Amino acid sequence: MRVLFICTGNAFRSPAAEALTRKYRPELEVESAGTKGASNIPDNVKKLLEEEGALQHVKSKPEVISQRAIDDADVIVVMEEEHREHLMDNFTVEKDIMVWDIEDPIKPDVDPRRTFKQIKDKVGNL
Repeated sequence: MRVLFICTGNAFRSPAAEALTRKYRPELEVESAGTKGASNIPDNVKKLLEEEGALQHVKSKPEVISQRAIDDADVIVVMEEEHREHLMDNFTVEKDIMVWDIEDPIKPDVDPRRTFKQIKDKVGNL
């Protein structure tokens, strides 16, 4: 089964989900992308992944979502409803989309460690 994780910049949430899935669910194929694509993977997520023993699984740079990634996925997981809406408005999506409701830690009132834990818990329940 191939899982596609999507967030806004493909900088924190979706690459963390991808890396954690690679570590804890190696039987799954996984990819991540963003609706916009950031310039890099931030140090704070790399530090959290390192603490988790999953740094070797993180991608080298963010990517923007493509129709190919959508078509190749068996399961699509988005971090917020706005990501689902973006997919439905801009791509042909013929499969269900799971919404995890995990806020972006780029917001000053969102704790990156809490976000990371939420993602890890969700990955464990895939």
